[in-house]
Amino acid sequence: MTPEIWVSIVAGVSAVVGAGFSFRASTRANQLAERKVEQEAYDKNIAYYEKLVARLEKDLDQLRATVDRANDQLAHEQDVSKALRDQIRTMQRQLDILERTLNELRGSTDRPQAMEGQ
Repeated sequence: MTPEIWVSIVAGVSAVVGAGFSFRASTRANQLAERKVEQEAYDKNIAYYEKLVARLEKDLDQLRATVDRANDQLAHEQDVSKALRDQIRTMQRQLDILERTLNELRGSTDRPQAMEGQ
C-alpha cells in the first residue's frame, strides 16, 4: 500500500470519527436546548399557578370576611329578634292583666247598675 492510500484511509477514518463526535456534540446540544425549553415552560407554568393560587387565596380571604360579617349580622338579628319576642310576651302578659282588670271593672260596674235598676 502506498502512502497516499494510508493518508486517504487515515483521513477517511478521521472524518468518520470527527462526524461521530460532531453528531454526539450536536445531540447533547439539542438535548440541552430541549431541557432549557422545557425548564422555561415549567418555570412559566409554575409562575402562572403560583399567581393563580395567590389570587384564589385572596378571593378565599375575602369570602371568609364576607361570611364572618354575615354571621355577625345574623347573630345581631337573632339578638334583636329575641328581644322583640320577649317584649311581645311581656306586652301579651300586660294585655291579659289589663283585660282581666277591665272585665273585673265591667263586672263591678254592671252589678251596681243592676242593683239600681231593681
